[in-house]
Amino acid sequence: MVMVRRFLAVGRMVVAIYAGYKGLQIAGWVTGASRRPDYYDAHHRRSARLIYNTAVRHEGLLIKACQFAGARADILPLAYVEILSELQDRVPPRPFSAIAPWIESQLGRSLGECFEHIEEVPVAAASLAQVHRGRMLGGREVAVKVQYPQIDRIIATDMANFSFFINLLAFIERSFDFRILLDEVRKYVPEELDFVNEANNARRLAENFAEDDSVMFPTPIAELSSRTILTMDYIEGIKVSDVEGLDAAGIDKHRVAELLVTTYLRQVLVHGFLHGDPHPGNLLVRPGPVLVILDLGLAMECSEELRRGLIKLSAAIIARDAARIGAAFRELGFETRSGDDDTFITLGELFLGQALEAHQAYADLAMIERIQEQLFGALRANPIVKASSDLLLVLRVMGLLSGLGKQLDSQVDPLTVMMPFLTGREKKKD
Repeated sequence: MVMVRRFLAVGRMVVAIYAGYKGLQIAGWVTGASRRPDYYDAHHRRSARLIYNTAVRHEGLLIKACQFAGARADILPLAYVEILSELQDRVPPRPFSAIAPWIESQLGRSLGECFEHIEEVPVAAASLAQVHRGRMLGGREVAVKVQYPQIDRIIATDMANFSFFINLLAFIERSFDFRILLDEVRKYVPEELDFVNEANNARRLAENFAEDDSVMFPTPIAELSSRTILTMDYIEGIKVSDVEGLDAAGIDKHRVAELLVTTYLRQVLVHGFLHGDPHPGNLLVRPGPVLVILDLGLAMECSEELRRGLIKLSAAIIARDAARIGAAFRELGFETRSGDDDTFITLGELFLGQALEAHQAYADLAMIERIQEQLFGALRANPIVKASSDLLLVLRVMGLLSGLGKQLDSQVDPLTVMMPFLTGREKKKD
């Protein structure tokens, strides 16, 4: 019954949104009138609110999808960003009356045996878990991340529903085939449900940045953690997208934007280990600036082959060398239906070329619109039939950082910041 209810809820949402946009499109064809921004803006807002309400009501993967969409200020209409970004760290929490016995059952001890104090109202609530501030018996201030009871079953139901609707959409609108992204979700979501994995990720990332005092990670506390409970040091900071808060604290938002870019480039191209979920709810800033990275369940090993491939692809895009762009995509595991490189070249422009040409570290709506028609045309004419899930995660991270770059009014020149990594001048410290 739960699966049926969730299926129908997602189905109603998809049909309502799709029918609205299709209706506007057909009306434009019939009347011959130019696109009416006010009509589309109104439907953007209705659609975003419908997605938000459906996600709040049913939680699970719907919330995670909203968190991703709400960070894409670079390419999504403003209404979607404004409404869906509310779910980045303000998901309606579960009552403590349900959470407290769950913590005790998972740790095998009473709360009094584990903590001197734990606040009943969470400091954050997200798609898979909520976080409570607490104090250990020795006085150490901690954050207790609690996975929602039975969330794994909800995720399994949502995966089945998403699979159905994504396959249906690919059949109806062949230019919108998101099955590759569905494979990415299938691969990485189970890792986010394992807090032992997250604790290991936190330790590894902290070790990689041990000599860099501009980046911080919470330290996990093994004796008060399990697969579903993660206790770690409590770290305060300003949400990275809170531009007014940064300004009030005397923190230069442009330096924060540059720190974001260099930190994630270093993870991919130097350390070979990447935090895969840098949405605003997971990033705090302290004076310095110091970047605090939270929620480390989604992380990826970047193989030497992937790093070499990314360097080759970036260099080829910088050189505007179509043959090398195509060869780099194929080396990274991508294939097109025809075997030609036209789609890869267009993707290269979206991936990096436009940002390099504009000398800005984020893509805005005007930039996207300049190549959107060519991209969709290329995908229709010669679709991608095989893709690397690892590279898709890297592209997702870049997309999230692009959205943050716009919010921070990033002044970073992509070519300038990338060159030390591409030429090998940025190396791992021994």
